[in-house]
Amino acid sequence: MPEIRLTMTAEARGVLSDLLRLIAPAAARVAVGRAHVPDEDEELAGHWTGALESHAAEEARLLATAFATAKGDPAVILLRNEAQALGFLRAISSVRMALRELVFADIPDSRLETTEDLDDESLPSEKRHAIACYACFGLLQQSLVAQLSPESLD
Repeated sequence: MPEIRLTMTAEARGVLSDLLRLIAPAAARVAVGRAHVPDEDEELAGHWTGALESHAAEEARLLATAFATAKGDPAVILLRNEAQALGFLRAISSVRMALRELVFADIPDSRLETTEDLDDESLPSEKRHAIACYACFGLLQQSLVAQLSPESLD
């Protein structure tokens, strides 16, 4: 059974949970935008877009709730099955992509993925917090991928 281990304070989990709730609508829009929904049939495209957006927002809300209600030291979120783990992975990915597109558009990917280069006191505190969240969610992605498909990391 996959799990997410959160070796962070309850306050830090609360901050991440709040961020997830705030960014969920934007993450859903980014996920839809990246899906390349075919637009030949306007009605089908509208339905597909609505369903994708709703699904992505719900996954982000579920992840936020899991963060907020995690217990223990370290806090552990046990995922019921692979489907739930994949939903969490999609939510984490959508949030990272939203942060990438909305907050870090001016930072090259190569620099963003080595976030220690971005630990710059001259950056506004909001951007430093967003970088910390981006890095944290990246570690969670790696952990879930390793649990779901360990051979993919070789």
